[in-house]
Amino acid sequence: MKRKHFRQFLPFVILVIGGTFFIQEFVSLKYKYPKVTSYDLKIETKKRGIEMKKSRTFEEEYELIKHDISRPWILIIGKMFVYHDHGRIQA
Repeated sequence: MKRKHFRQFLPFVILVIGGTFFIQEFVSLKYKYPKVTSYDLKIETKKRGIEMKKSRTFEEEYELIKHDISRPWILIIGKMFVYHDHGRIQA
């Protein structure tokens, strides 16, 4: 009977007590060395010589492609899109 308690209870107690100490140490390290490095993406890209495009709104993007949308598009074969212009089909 004592042997059964020794084999089952003792590892459980060690796991619970050891786990609490492990969690305590892990959390203390987390708060001791926090991530404090922050950077601005625009400044970093300019330092590396990368020019970023100006961000556009949905309305500005729509204005750029409005003339393409106004043409009547039809699907001819498979994935080839062409538009119909006054009786002629142009690819």
